[in-house]
Order: sequence, then C-alpha cells, then structure tokens
Amino acid sequence: MAIVYCKRLLDFEQWEGHPESPFRLKTMMKKLSSEGLWEGVTSPFEINDEDVLRVHTERHLDRLKKGGNVALDADTILWDTSYEYSMLSAGVACTAVSLAMDEIPAFALTRPPGHHAGRDFMGGFCYLNNVAIATARAGVRTAIVDIDAHHGNGTENIFYGRDDVLFIDIHEDGLFPGSGHMEDVGEGKGEGYTVNIPVPAGSGNRTYMKAHDEIVFPVLRQFRPELLVVSMGVDAHYCEKYSHINLNTKCYIDMFKKLLAESSHRKIAFVLEGGYHLRATAEVAAGLMAALEDREIRPEYNEERKESANGPRAVDRARDHHSRYWKL
Repeated sequence: MAIVYCKRLLDFEQWEGHPESPFRLKTMMKKLSSEGLWEGVTSPFEINDEDVLRVHTERHLDRLKKGGNVALDADTILWDTSYEYSMLSAGVACTAVSLAMDEIPAFALTRPPGHHAGRDFMGGFCYLNNVAIATARAGVRTAIVDIDAHHGNGTENIFYGRDDVLFIDIHEDGLFPGSGHMEDVGEGKGEGYTVNIPVPAGSGNRTYMKAHDEIVFPVLRQFRPELLVVSMGVDAHYCEKYSHINLNTKCYIDMFKKLLAESSHRKIAFVLEGGYHLRATAEVAAGLMAALEDREIRPEYNEERKESANGPRAVDRARDHHSRYWKL
C-alpha cells in the first residue's frame, strides 16, 4: 500500500474559512500518524501539459494558466496560482494510479479535488480532473467509481462517449451540481458505460450497500476492468453539513473492502474528492489505510442513523433502468 502526498498542496487555499482547506490534509495526516498508518508515503512525479490535454481542451488549459483571480462560481476562484497547484494535485493522482498499475494499492491525497472539472469547464472547487487525467495516462480498460455525495459531472463529461472507461456514480439526487440523472447513460459507443445511481436525501448505509451489491459490483464484474479508480468523496458521511446522506464510518470501510476485493490483482487507487468534516474525513481515511493493510480501526463516528425508505426504492429503479445494458 502507498500514500501519495505533496507538502506543497498545504499552501493552496481558496480563502480563509473555505471548507476545502489545508486542514483537511493536516487532520488526515495527524489521524493516520496516531493510528500508525502514515507509512509508505510517496512523493508525486511531475506531469506535463500533454497529460492534461488527453482529457481537457487547449482552451481550458490556457484559461487555467491565465488565472486572473476571478470567480468561477460562488465557492471557487480561478487564482493566478491555480494552475500550479492543480498540476501538483493531478500529479498526486497520476502517481497513485501508476503505483496501482504495479499492484500497489494507493491513496492519493489530492487537493484541489477534480471530479467537477470537465473537458472545458471548471467549478465546484475543481480546476483539473485528477481522476480523468490519471485514468487517461494509464491507458488501460478502467472503471471509475465515484462515491462522493455530489455527482462527478466533470468525469462524466470527459468519458461520456467512451466504452473503454466505465463511470459509475452514486450520489444525492438534486444536490450540486444538479446532474447525474439515471437516464444519462452515455452516448455513441459509450452508451451504457455511464451508470448513474441518484439516491434521495436521507439515504444511508442500507441504501449504499444495496446499490453496490445490486448494481456497482455486478457491473464491475461484467466490465472486467484492468484498473479500478475510486473518486473517494467522504461528504456522504452523516457528520457532513454539505449533503443529506447518513453514512457512518463502518459503511465506508465496508465499501472500501469490497471495492478492494473487486479490483484485479489489487490494481486500485483511491483519489480524494470531497469530505469537509475534518475528523470524520480523517477517520474514514484511516479506515481505508487500515483496510489496505488488513487492519481495523475503532471508529468514533459509527452511529447508525435512521434512513429514508425511499433510498432502497431509488436503487431498485436504477437497477431496473441499467439492466437494459447489464445483467442485474
């Protein structure tokens, strides 16, 4: 197992008090160290513009380089330094995927995150799509599973017409950015290779495990990827204030263990996306690293929250919809 980390990413900040802050990584490092899991730490290699242009347009890259300290949306500013730090973050993801291809499961401590950055758009704290750049650079048959509470609209946009990259996304229905409809399944030769599983606010452990057992894992087994990349958002945790999903830490750890078991020869990389409750996010990160080492942690945030009965019903609808492309 390996952790890919770059100290320079602690220097990036949207503004003081912004949820996507350096304290996210600092708190994770502290928790991992206290659990004896801050081991196998690897520095990222540098990537170049050619790596970026595999998934983003030249106009997108030029705009990022230009900067200008201008608002992209209410929560994201395109800073003059955004290109520098986004390239570092993407390099962290690429290094993790490179390690995974060598059968070393890896956790990429990326920030800024990336799954809201599309071929020609930025926003939602994201400038470059870390997972997409790393996937394209690997150049093998890849499945991306996005478990962030927010839909990975950028990742979907980039791979929407491709059949060599499977994109599965379970997310809170109607939450920012408002995309990820069940009916959005890809286009052209990519039809069927985008698998959106929107679930309602109030969904919890039972809904997420049902979605994985009845849709995610059966589709992965049929697709048979050489590489598995997980967009690891922790903002579906019940501690979060930016979503309305009620997962506890044990549910995350159970998902990680099952995803690890589904990966071919442990060729799996976990790439950090959202997760803004500092201690809960750090605890989940520790749970991941413990699982990669066949160890256990004692979770603090393990309450079983009551969940809406509409969650499993939404999974049933998604399963029935996607069964036209997969045996579910």
